[in-house]
Amino acid sequence: MVKKTIRPVNKELFFRFLACSLFFFSPLFGQFVPVGSGSYTTVFPGVDAAGRNGYPSGTPFVAGAAANKPIPTNDWWSAQVKNPHTDNLFNYPFTMKSVNEGLVVSYIPWGPIDNILPVVVGLSGLNASQANVTDHTDWTVTMDWSASGKQFQATTGIGMPFIYFEKDASSLASVTVNQGNVTISGEVLIVEDARNGADFAVYAPTGSSWQQSGNQYTSSLTGQNYWSLAFLPASAGSLTQAAQDYQQYAYVFPTNTRVDWNYDASTAILTTDFNVDVEVKEGTDSTALIGLLPHHWDNLASPVGFLPHTYPTVRGELKTISANSFNVENTFYGILPTLPNVPQYSP
Repeated sequence: MVKKTIRPVNKELFFRFLACSLFFFSPLFGQFVPVGSGSYTTVFPGVDAAGRNGYPSGTPFVAGAAANKPIPTNDWWSAQVKNPHTDNLFNYPFTMKSVNEGLVVSYIPWGPIDNILPVVVGLSGLNASQANVTDHTDWTVTMDWSASGKQFQATTGIGMPFIYFEKDASSLASVTVNQGNVTISGEVLIVEDARNGADFAVYAPTGSSWQQSGNQYTSSLTGQNYWSLAFLPASAGSLTQAAQDYQQYAYVFPTNTRVDWNYDASTAILTTDFNVDVEVKEGTDSTALIGLLPHHWDNLASPVGFLPHTYPTVRGELKTISANSFNVENTFYGILPTLPNVPQYSP
């Protein structure tokens, strides 16, 4: 019988090998970023025991600036990244869906969107098999329909009572009204009772006109490439007057939205600054119309001048202000991400 001799392990070499192994073979090594008493990792940690939290399958429907940005997978519009067209896009107060012909604009006060297409905004002859997300900021998203030389874009954001549109140089802007009564006054097209009592106003550039063919309304936009649509407040006594009042905001397009935080650990006060950068398409007005949800207007850092018109949403009353920024303050003592395993509590 041959006896094997067990040689002692060189401890110094062993620990050098272990350190190199951790450095080269562990993707999480050195990837934790400390924040306060906690930390986060900058690499994908893998799925859990049930196989959840994996990467979404397929190729995201993104283009332009969005193709070079991290892709939010849990935003109100994230389904548009996953699918060529999608529905149940709730930005409050609008309900929207994307289709080949453009953007469906509706209003569903409660529950999922239905199959009714009350108003479809797009281009004459547009038939795009997919809508790509081309840009997104802290609370807006821009979607793009491009097909057969036509290009149509729509920008919308949380709490914004306006949707903003742009197009290529030669196509006609199109508004198809399948439900509701239409009134035209110059460049303004009003749709009354489009869906669940919602009233909309479409603003073409000043001096434009709308041509009707059945239930489709088109405009050359006097050679311009922009137009917008507003959700008129139900509290307005006169739709015509409300449409006139809102026209000052119709040509103030958001180009970027930013949310900045500052936390004072000594007072536990979290200050959040909301800012909107705008591009004025025409006129002298440069202030946007933005909406504040309850968690905004109930925690304002300083008073703001609320406008008289509001919108009901499933998240509470949406109040509007004429401003390009506002600030909120919250007392924040931190969160407990998991509960301790204490025997007296139920599992």
